[in-house]
Amino acid sequence: MVVILCLWEDVLQARACKDSQSDRKPCLRTQTGVTKPVKTALAAITVSLTLLAGVSRAQAVQVTLYNGKLGGTPNSQGWFNFGNTGATENASGGVTNLNSLSSNNIYAGYSNRNVSISLFPLTITPTTLVNPSFPTLDSKAGYTLSFTVQILNQVNDGANGPNRAGFSVIALSSDRQGIEIGLRTSDIFSQSGSSFTVGEINNSPTIAPLLSALTTYNLNISGNSYSLTAGATPIISGSLRDYTAATGFAGNIYRTADFIFLGDNTTSARANINLSAVSVTSNTAAAAVPFNFNPTFGLLILGAWTGFLHLKTKHK
Repeated sequence: MVVILCLWEDVLQARACKDSQSDRKPCLRTQTGVTKPVKTALAAITVSLTLLAGVSRAQAVQVTLYNGKLGGTPNSQGWFNFGNTGATENASGGVTNLNSLSSNNIYAGYSNRNVSISLFPLTITPTTLVNPSFPTLDSKAGYTLSFTVQILNQVNDGANGPNRAGFSVIALSSDRQGIEIGLRTSDIFSQSGSSFTVGEINNSPTIAPLLSALTTYNLNISGNSYSLTAGATPIISGSLRDYTAATGFAGNIYRTADFIFLGDNTTSARANINLSAVSVTSNTAAAAVPFNFNPTFGLLILGAWTGFLHLKTKHK
């Protein structure tokens, strides 16, 4: 591109000088030897091309974390760790059935991070990514966590049951801001904050049919906001939460960046669910890319060059 600009500068300079001489006027040049009008035009061209060359392109990258059609459970496909204190798990017919109905004391679910457990005091802490290729969950660039789930049964009769769900989804961004969504048999809600009470909720009659079927949900994160949709159907939306003040043995989970979880994470509810797919689509902002010398731009340059040669021949 620099070579082309230099050649173009010589062409314009020669043309300007020839026209000036044909009119018997002196050829006005700047200190660099280029006429003032030519210098202005070249500056505009250079700025435009510089802007084009420095454009950053946002590229949407989708990663399939679990595909039930391939067989096996989510932790068998290389992206998830499975934690379980008593639930039954079975992969069949393109889904994984996870059932924690036998006791409220069961924790069971899938996370993209390995964990360490300390006994004194009892704490669970997410550590390294199960798969180092897991994308950065940058809320500024935006990302979507998609999951296909069917709530076969759900009971929330524990001490804090009204604020809990037997199946929950957590998405925490790289800045540790995020959202936790609870899915029950007739409503879907968000956790309000580190006090973990019901935030936004949708319990309209249209929700129960979605929950009882194998439905794909898209949890969209962008800027400081989230929205949950099922296809074109909006469900709930609101601001991202800061859960970092969470206490208890699982408090460290909410202080972890780039973290997702799907499953039963409470002793106040339990569920029987089918999970068939999980994916994440991240809008990663790529670095500035070189200017693409595409055919259209090439034809423009060729046309300009041809036009100059024609004028040069005509004025000989």
